[in-house]
Amino acid sequence: MKSYIYTKIVLLSALSFLFLPNIYAKDGLSKDTLYTELKKDIVILSSTKETNSLKSLPAAVSVFSPKNLEGLQVYSLKDLSSIVPNYFAADYGSKMTSPLYIRGIGARSGDQTVSMYVDNVPYFNTTSFDAELFDIQRVEVLRGTQGTLYGRNAMGGIINIYTFSPLNYEGTTIKVGGGSHGQLSGNASHYRRLGSKMGVSIGAYYKQDDGYFTNQYNGKKVDDLKNGGGRAKFAWEITPRFSATYSVSFDYVDQGAFPYANIETTEIDYNSDSYYKRKLLTNGLALRYAGKGYEINSTTGYQYLNDDMNMDQDYTPKSYFQINQRQRQNSISQEVTIKSTSKSRYQWSFGGYGFYDYLHTTSPVYMMEDGIAQYLQKPLDNAHAGNPMMPEIKFTDNVIDLNSNFRRPIYGAAAFHQSTFNDLFATPGLSVTLGLRLDYEKTELKYYSDALANYTIKPQGSPVAIPQVAKALLEGRSSDDFLELLPKGVIKYQINPASHLYVSASRGYKAGGNNIQIFADLLQEALEGAMRQSEMTEEQVNSRIAYKPEYSWNYELGGQADIISNTLSTNFALYYIDVRDVQITQFINNRGGRMVSNAGKAVSKGFEVGLKARPCNGFYLYANYGFADARFKDYLVKDGEGDIVENYTNNHIPFAPGFTFSVGGSISYDFKHKTILDRFTFDTNFSGVGKIYWAEDNEMSQGFYGTLNAHLALEKSIFTLEFWGKNILDRDYNAFLFESMGSYYAQKSKPARWGASLKIKL
Repeated sequence: MKSYIYTKIVLLSALSFLFLPNIYAKDGLSKDTLYTELKKDIVILSSTKETNSLKSLPAAVSVFSPKNLEGLQVYSLKDLSSIVPNYFAADYGSKMTSPLYIRGIGARSGDQTVSMYVDNVPYFNTTSFDAELFDIQRVEVLRGTQGTLYGRNAMGGIINIYTFSPLNYEGTTIKVGGGSHGQLSGNASHYRRLGSKMGVSIGAYYKQDDGYFTNQYNGKKVDDLKNGGGRAKFAWEITPRFSATYSVSFDYVDQGAFPYANIETTEIDYNSDSYYKRKLLTNGLALRYAGKGYEINSTTGYQYLNDDMNMDQDYTPKSYFQINQRQRQNSISQEVTIKSTSKSRYQWSFGGYGFYDYLHTTSPVYMMEDGIAQYLQKPLDNAHAGNPMMPEIKFTDNVIDLNSNFRRPIYGAAAFHQSTFNDLFATPGLSVTLGLRLDYEKTELKYYSDALANYTIKPQGSPVAIPQVAKALLEGRSSDDFLELLPKGVIKYQINPASHLYVSASRGYKAGGNNIQIFADLLQEALEGAMRQSEMTEEQVNSRIAYKPEYSWNYELGGQADIISNTLSTNFALYYIDVRDVQITQFINNRGGRMVSNAGKAVSKGFEVGLKARPCNGFYLYANYGFADARFKDYLVKDGEGDIVENYTNNHIPFAPGFTFSVGGSISYDFKHKTILDRFTFDTNFSGVGKIYWAEDNEMSQGFYGTLNAHLALEKSIFTLEFWGKNILDRDYNAFLFESMGSYYAQKSKPARWGASLKIKL
């Protein structure tokens, strides 16, 4: 029955390509593969450092307005997955887990390849990415390397999020809702001008649910959620040329986490609590001076993150390993840009950027009785059985604490420039953009890890077991610095105001660093060494934890065309990404440990296409498709003696889908007499994801799956009644799969969800 339903959906999806949509909103103002309703005086430039307008930007970009976000039910970056072509964000684990992939390029842990900015303030830690999208004015997703203007960790692309300004928007909104699985939500916001030059806004939100997965060990839901927060903003037009905006936001998360089930039993069954708690405070101060033909912008950001993660690391009812990780992070950033604003044959942009990011992490791993028996005691018993002349050694602890304390300061600075030469060779519409960024970064890791184990040793023939203590201490410092040049070049031909072609080349890089998740494994090795009177040196530790930067060159040919003015349009991009020193997350042994390492070379090549149609007023259709063939080109795994033990060359890069697609539409109708209703709007979307491989060996994978969502809004006066459904067809798939301790574990997709809400706008 399900296959029949999916066949019908795919056929309808294919037919919808015949009508598909205009990448511009009304009057051709806003470029996107989705209809965007944004005012001309709000959406002009992509950022404070870009001189091109959004509609003429020579890059692959998707823009979402508040109506888009509401109709598509986008409340986090994970909800945009597959709606943006070649953008994938798996929903698993907890809000701490935010792996983003664009064009097959991404990372499960460590630094990201996709950077996120909110009101031009950078978010440094990926654990802060999965926050509520509340009162958002627009979201931009730029695909492809953006290293010249944004620097480090922008190899895959950039996500820019902008919130409303009380100088441009006024009103009060109250919304309450509920749904299946115990979902409850509410938010309220108020925007007001204080005279003609000032404005203030304040808003808050709260949501909760009972969770979707049950732990068979205790019969309780694993993944219940409570999430709340708010934002305040003050905007002041000090003079006609000089303005300032200060914003502060806070987000709190308290959730059950990591509903991972053994794929053989299909049951979640573990005995230790797993949860994630987070407090996130973000401040931003934006200053703007509009001169004659130029503009100066200053953006100062400060972010404080405080989180607490607890995980049953063996995912079984036995007591092997448990980890508790806590992070305290303080991040400060400052960027100043000056750019031309006049429309002339030469446009320019200069900027300087600096940041300091201090992260303090404690992550004790508790090795419990089953873990001690399996990984410490059993090898000794086997050795003694093979050689009875050996002393008999017995561990006497029920729990061994593998303590780790890390302090990781990073600071960096950059200078960048971009020039655009318009109407080259006296050819109207022909332009060249050249850019260059000098990026410096200094990273350091100070570590202090210790463990203590009690055991007895009984020599052969002795009736007495002698108590002993093994102590392991790993203390040291690892540091490195990186100096990179990140150039870019673009040739664009503007055919008409709504159509253009471009070809571009740009370089990106992701910073190197140090693994901290490997220290529990290093401590176990150090304990075993301490029993043999052997120590692990600082140099040995540093050689095991460090990984190198990742580099890329992105080559792209793209464009957009208005096929039928304001009725049918398309955009496309073909790309080739050459990646060197790929950073890959690997599980390193049967004890659940993992680390980031470099894996030679990789190539990602593919294309993206978007179509949009507006056959008549109030009726919109769209479709997006992205294909990504991301493979290792030189990945040989060698043992300690240099012999090749695995060859992953030509295998697919794990966790990135082979393709994404989405089709959908929106229909709205204004009633003439407005007796019962003023207006109704119905939005629906079907999005799909191609094959995903779960490891470098490509042995385990998830096949194609698609989900259907719908949203209905009924408006009357100040009231809007909304009904919604997500994963309506109850599609079942693996959102995540991994191997640990010789077994495979997976998190299933969330089931079908339904709900309703009431919104009041005053």
